[in-house]
Amino acid sequence: MPSFWSIKNIRTQIAILLAAALCIEGLMRTNLNMAMVCMVNRTALLQLKSKVESPKNTTTVVNPCRKLPSESRKGYSGEFIWTSEEQGWIFAAFYGGSLFIVIPGSYLCDYFGPTLVVQYGSVTNIIGSFITPAVSKYGGVYPMIIVRFLMGCGQGVLVPCMTVLIAHWFPKSEKSTAIAVATTGNQLSIILAMCFTAELCQIPLFGGWPLAFYIYGVLGIGFCIAWQLYVNDIPTGSKEITDIELIYITGTLVGRGQKRLQPKVPWKKILKSVTIWSIALNSFAQSFALVGMITYLPLYYRSILNMDLTSNGVLSAMPFVIQFITKVIFASLADEAKKHGFTVNFVTKFCNLFASLGTAACYLLLMLFDCSQQWKAVIFVSLSMGLISGFIPGYNTSIVSVAPIYTSSIASFCRLWATLASIASPYLIGLLVKEVIFIIYSLIYYLFISVIKSDLSFIDIFFFRYRIDYKLVPIFCFTAYDRL
Repeated sequence: MPSFWSIKNIRTQIAILLAAALCIEGLMRTNLNMAMVCMVNRTALLQLKSKVESPKNTTTVVNPCRKLPSESRKGYSGEFIWTSEEQGWIFAAFYGGSLFIVIPGSYLCDYFGPTLVVQYGSVTNIIGSFITPAVSKYGGVYPMIIVRFLMGCGQGVLVPCMTVLIAHWFPKSEKSTAIAVATTGNQLSIILAMCFTAELCQIPLFGGWPLAFYIYGVLGIGFCIAWQLYVNDIPTGSKEITDIELIYITGTLVGRGQKRLQPKVPWKKILKSVTIWSIALNSFAQSFALVGMITYLPLYYRSILNMDLTSNGVLSAMPFVIQFITKVIFASLADEAKKHGFTVNFVTKFCNLFASLGTAACYLLLMLFDCSQQWKAVIFVSLSMGLISGFIPGYNTSIVSVAPIYTSSIASFCRLWATLASIASPYLIGLLVKEVIFIIYSLIYYLFISVIKSDLSFIDIFFFRYRIDYKLVPIFCFTAYDRL
């Protein structure tokens, strides 16, 4: 049995390249979250707001955590006067593009193959990254929304294609670990984007923050070259894979050298499946909480906890360092549990329950901390991101397990709901954050908790009362070859 952790194995190389794909494209997505606090001149916004809203008979409430030092002295000397609502639209536009492409993306993945579709999506993001500084400077908010929308289209195809590759390249006993390794690219991208973008903002070359978009674009070019050289759609199409590894993955040498199958997708049966709807709602809940946290964590650290730019970058990255580690631990433990006799159903449900309850509890406690308790807030933000990793061996594993031959369609359907959450979360938070005050952020955390609790209620009603058949028989029928 070839070990998963040997770099000589082709499937291990595939997992690493998938992690690289999520990392590089994630850099081009999440660097705006940190760059935005450098791009926007908050002092000018506050002055503009004071001119527009100047009631005569008002009572001033002094907030002990609200300091007003020079923004430039803290590294936040932005040049754009964009309101929180406009920033919310820019953030949401990316996920709007992902929403637009999510269903067509599954057909593109089935027709052209995941390898080629990921390549074209990456090129779209590289171009968008390079032109972002010029568009933001000379175009303004609305052209930026268009650019981010197109970048969202380019990146929206990545997750369905990734799930197809994992479904094809890894046996059932390794799927959770493969997903965990591949998706560590998300956390790595956030860590790098938060830390390096914060430092690049303070470099005078090209104005500081544009450097991030240029550097990450160059990294994207390097990734595209490696992806083209080493990734193949299915194990039987790989020339480098050994017979031992091929048999371990597929159970047979039959079909070596064959191309992909293009099955007809039974959408009616998919949409009637309670299992699929349960997975989709899990996707919505996780994305709502996670995207909201990723998008507004730098702003929360700056405005509520009063951190300087360097501390903001490092401490914004810390939760995702924790998540990087815990997702591999969760997935490895889950796969070990399966090898020791625990059913896939039990492991999936338990991990999902643990992630949901743990994350909601952390968000509840975060409502208690202000700038006088910075480290407590940082600890519970980090803990929430660590516990949310339980969704990897939870519903994420279900996506690639319920029907491997239809993985791209199921993944796209679940991605549709995740993308809706990814649009709604930054937009709703953008509407709430008209005033940077502690009570508003408490309300945001309560919103996260409410969404996660709704997810738990659905799981209690359906996910635990309906046995999940990971072959979805008789809903789906397979040949021996289909059970990759």
